[in-house]
Amino acid sequence: MKPGPRDGFRWSRETILYALELWHRRNLCSPTVAEWRLAGESHPSVTTVRAVFGSWNKAIAAAGLRPRRPGEARGVRAGAGSRDGQSAVRWPTHAVIARLRAWAEEHGRPPTLEEWRRASERNPSAATVRRLFGTWNAALVAAGFEARRPGVPIAPRSATHARCSLTGRWVSRTA
Repeated sequence: MKPGPRDGFRWSRETILYALELWHRRNLCSPTVAEWRLAGESHPSVTTVRAVFGSWNKAIAAAGLRPRRPGEARGVRAGAGSRDGQSAVRWPTHAVIARLRAWAEEHGRPPTLEEWRRASERNPSAATVRRLFGTWNAALVAAGFEARRPGVPIAPRSATHARCSLTGRWVSRTA
């Protein structure tokens, strides 16, 4: 089903601006493209918004909103608290390094980016780590670990998998 309120309806500049304004009223922040895509059928598609305004950020600006920067928390502006009255968590560099070292101590090796993304909420997000250090590898180096080369496995496949006797394929030992 196509996004939109009903069959035959066409999103105009005014109705798109109204939808953006409603979003802002409900969420107290300007929407990101990713959030808008998950918003449901009562919103114009991202493609429609871009076609009418030329770009997502131009549409946000036309609605009188400020585009959120990558990694910016929802509903939090510089110096302001979040909607529930608690301030947003800010991760200083030394605290991120401490969390990376704690993870490595717990697991016996430094985390990969994907492992960190799935880690607990007590850690800063992978986006926060990358924003602070520039790259994931730069964060690992700052924490005292060696940078990981892309595609190099953590452990050899023979240590984590076994060959299936019927198919000859590698099968995870945990399965």
